[in-house]
Amino acid sequence: MLRNLFSQFSTIVMALLFAMIVWGIATGEQNPIIDRYYTDPLPIEIVNRPEGTMVYKQTFQTVKVKLRAPQTSWDQLQPASFRAIADLNGLGSGMHQVNVQIQLTDPRVTVTSIDPPNVGVQLERVVSREFDLHPEVLDAPPIGYAIRTPVATQSKIKVSGPATQVDQVVEISADVYLRGAKSAVEREVTLQPRDAQNNVVQNVTLAPATVVITIPVEQRVGYKDVSIRAQLKGSVAAGYWISNILVAPSTVTIAGNPDALNKIPGFIETLPIDVTSATTEVTKRVTLNLPEGVTILSDSGVTVQVSVTPIMGGQTVRRSVTFQGLRRGMNVASSPDTVEVILSGPMPSLTSLGRDDVQVVIDITGSAPGVYQLKPRVPVVPDGLKVQSIVPDTVQVTIIDTVTPTPTVIITPTLVPSPTPTRFATPTPTPLK
Repeated sequence: MLRNLFSQFSTIVMALLFAMIVWGIATGEQNPIIDRYYTDPLPIEIVNRPEGTMVYKQTFQTVKVKLRAPQTSWDQLQPASFRAIADLNGLGSGMHQVNVQIQLTDPRVTVTSIDPPNVGVQLERVVSREFDLHPEVLDAPPIGYAIRTPVATQSKIKVSGPATQVDQVVEISADVYLRGAKSAVEREVTLQPRDAQNNVVQNVTLAPATVVITIPVEQRVGYKDVSIRAQLKGSVAAGYWISNILVAPSTVTIAGNPDALNKIPGFIETLPIDVTSATTEVTKRVTLNLPEGVTILSDSGVTVQVSVTPIMGGQTVRRSVTFQGLRRGMNVASSPDTVEVILSGPMPSLTSLGRDDVQVVIDITGSAPGVYQLKPRVPVVPDGLKVQSIVPDTVQVTIIDTVTPTPTVIITPTLVPSPTPTRFATPTPTPLK
């Protein structure tokens, strides 16, 4: 009986094993196991960095992983399913090769390889040092001016970073340009950590990174800035006016005895510039009228440009209307026969205007006999003049055909006692003038 029970149990176990094999084969066909690389590189996350250190260099930023997983797991994989970490726990300063570990959210996924399997990490101690700030003015003040010691809003600058980099810093520079300023200069300047060869040291931070630097700029004794006033003589031509005077440079620096400089009221004049009867721009290099013992520092000279412009005005002229395109055998008349033309422009052109300089024309080319309302125009005006309006802007034009005869009027005779009828003459048409 025991033999029969054992035989039956063996049969059941074999059946179960066979069923499991069949189920495994069927499941494998429907959800096969796949080995391949995951498409996207995974960023390496640094963890457990020792306090007081920083990662100065890292040989790789990402890794690629090869996985083994069923198809259903591949279908659900995304970047959030992974975490690639490099654990720095217990490491000190220096270069280290750290194994990359992959953490997965799906237990059915297995990592078969990591490329690269480890990452080089250089740890450096984080240190801080304090430096004095040394602002430097890179250009010279204008002639006759001097600068005093620059003042910064912060005189001590803290430099932080890897010890190997901070140790290279020998000074903090702040470069400032005056750019010709003749009064105090205030600039916001970005600071630069520099080494012994004056190169900028990288991978360090400054606190603060910028400062405001003020540079006092003062005029020296015996020097004075004055403006230049152009002195003119004579009058421009009639009908013109001086529309602008440009002096270059407009200010100069003069030098001399302080007492003599104090007597100068803030400007000096040029020697007279003759603009008599000028009708165009007058440009002259001039000499300044300087008091005795006073000199000008610049030797580039002074140029004065005097703009002479026609005076603009207006004028109204009356002109008869003339016609263009009148066919032979036709007469034409307009009502009114004169119009007023309002002109604007330079007064010299207006005052010298001749009668034939402005003509009013109406074009009737191709027009048949009849009465029309037409607009006159002024086809040409002298240079510089402009037609503002024509009054009236529309005139009545009558065109008459003088070739086609007027029909003869026949008057029926009236019976009178005389046996002979009286004949009346046919009227002849008279042309219009």
